Amino acid sequence: MVSRAGRSRGCSNCRQRRVKCDENRPICNRCKKRNLTCDGPKDSTWISLHYGQPSLNRSYNSIPAELSFVAFEDGICVSYTRKHLMRGGCVEVACNLVQRIGLNGEVLDPGLSLLRDAILSLSAAFYGNQHRQRAIENRGYKTYGKVLGQLNAHLAQPQLQTTNETVMTAITCMIAEIFVPTGPNNFFKHVQGIEAILAARGPPNSPHGTDPSMLSGVRILCIVGAIAQQRPSIWAEEEWKSIPPLHVDEGSLIRHEILLILADSTVLRNGRNLASLNKPMEENYSRTIARAREYLTRLNTLYLRWKQHNSSMLGEEAYPNSQDPTMANHASATTYMLYNGACICLLRILSAHSSSTETLSLQSQQVAAALRIVKCLEMKAYEKREGSGESNTIGFVATKVAWETLGGFNSPGGRRLSRAVKAAANGVFAVGAWDEPDELPESRASLYATGNVRTSAPLVHEQSVMEAASSNYEAFELINVSEKNTVVDTVSFDRPRERHKAMGTPMSPSQIFVA
Repeated sequence: MVSRAGRSRGCSNCRQRRVKCDENRPICNRCKKRNLTCDGPKDSTWISLHYGQPSLNRSYNSIPAELSFVAFEDGICVSYTRKHLMRGGCVEVACNLVQRIGLNGEVLDPGLSLLRDAILSLSAAFYGNQHRQRAIENRGYKTYGKVLGQLNAHLAQPQLQTTNETVMTAITCMIAEIFVPTGPNNFFKHVQGIEAILAARGPPNSPHGTDPSMLSGVRILCIVGAIAQQRPSIWAEEEWKSIPPLHVDEGSLIRHEILLILADSTVLRNGRNLASLNKPMEENYSRTIARAREYLTRLNTLYLRWKQHNSSMLGEEAYPNSQDPTMANHASATTYMLYNGACICLLRILSAHSSSTETLSLQSQQVAAALRIVKCLEMKAYEKREGSGESNTIGFVATKVAWETLGGFNSPGGRRLSRAVKAAANGVFAVGAWDEPDELPESRASLYATGNVRTSAPLVHEQSVMEAASSNYEAFELINVSEKNTVVDTVSFDRPRERHKAMGTPMSPSQIFVA
């Protein structure tokens, strides 16, 4: 310790006159002789400098006996899921909001709190599924069940029905039903619920801000979901079609126009259903076929634009007759997959309205488009995951459509697709997560709430999902695309015979996962 006193302790009068003060108290002799008011000598001020280590607190109760690693696991799960599933688009926007408020601790905003729980449930279920960590996966499903209950409660309150947080929570739940599904048709229920919320709030007013980013990734899923359900999507309405693309580079513009064609095709599928109820049907069929062929022509024009753009990025000349173009990058490969997936959807509509001889030709064209998707997955460009926010959802949709077209494991093309998906997509595509849906009655058209958002009772109940994560489970087969007829996963149930109650409908043996 080093101690040092002040330079002078005399009274203020003596110091001002610069004479020595005798420092008597309460008044010095000089001030007494001059009859001055004396404030007395200053007290000593000591400055202590301590070197070395601070003293240790030797309290034996300062460290808890047991530490919880749940918060640590949450951070790992979110980071992993964000890297493999959330790059760009609506879920990354949600993840950014959640990480700003923190993964743990109290949140006063009920919408943000629910959104955080949704992100944590998706992340835990996805991470646990990918790494065969059953405890983490089940924790994700339990949280997901609670999220569904809270989501329905929020949708019953008008002030919370159409907020960004509510929309992003619903989208996160829909993504969960794609990559870690709890039942074969739950994806479609979320799609219809999301469209009901979007219809209630209307299209975004500005091309900037959170809304366009939030909607960019969900559009393709809503459109293809509507095609599978043979109903028109809100994205076929002019006010939604007029929303500008999020990016204005050539590749993004081409993808945007392909999605516009797909949105219009949802009306064609609905027209087919209406036509089947009326006699005669010739006029309706003719109109549908003409529109479908018109859309195919527009698709071919967009393909030529894509080919020119892809070649310009490669620094090569575009050859119109080349059948196997080289992909310039991941974004270009994503556009190519979207184009072929759209072709298959339109060719299916034509097949449903054509004669038997024409149907064979149209089916062969569908197979050719599906094989082009396979070839695209096999190319090295698709392994470079630097693509846009739509890349995961577009890749999933294209793979799903190709898998159905090729007949799964029953064809060499399907087995080739399984190998390509495992190698290129790191197993994140759950190809059989949603099958052609059973018809959903109008009265049960949505998972979502009351009030302005039209619905009835929830279709996916939180209790059923929580039951699915019970520790007492019965294993049933989920086919790993890379290993035919191999049991690779289990889903938990409280009672073996209540699978249909927990999942909505029995999981079919053809439920296919890419692991």
